[in-house]
Amino acid sequence: MSISIEKAMQLVQAAHAEAESIDLAITAVVVDESGRLVALGRMDGARPISVDIAMNKAYTAASFKQSTQELSGVAGQAWFQSLIVSSSGKVTAGGGAIPLEDGGAIAVAGGTDEQDHKCAEAAIRRFG
Repeated sequence: MSISIEKAMQLVQAAHAEAESIDLAITAVVVDESGRLVALGRMDGARPISVDIAMNKAYTAASFKQSTQELSGVAGQAWFQSLIVSSSGKVTAGGGAIPLEDGGAIAVAGGTDEQDHKCAEAAIRRFG
């Protein structure tokens, strides 16, 4: 089952609201189960590179059906490093992306891994 654009936009907006509450400018993205973009929102002041980082985190969480925070423990292992290289950096670890129950994932980039994860969790609590 694919995520609707309405729900995806609600998740992005909820992540932005959480980021505002901690005085942070982020990019939030939602991807479908294949890691393809459904919704993207970059807050005023968020760094341009945060778009690519959020996209890569979301792709990874959707592909592995695991949060990127959980994958941080294997990020240094050879098999994971080979995936990073073979995907030209599209596979990544670090906090900020969480798979969604109805397929796909939400990811946030722009703060620390912990801040990004907190914004993604808040969005899921509200609309996940």
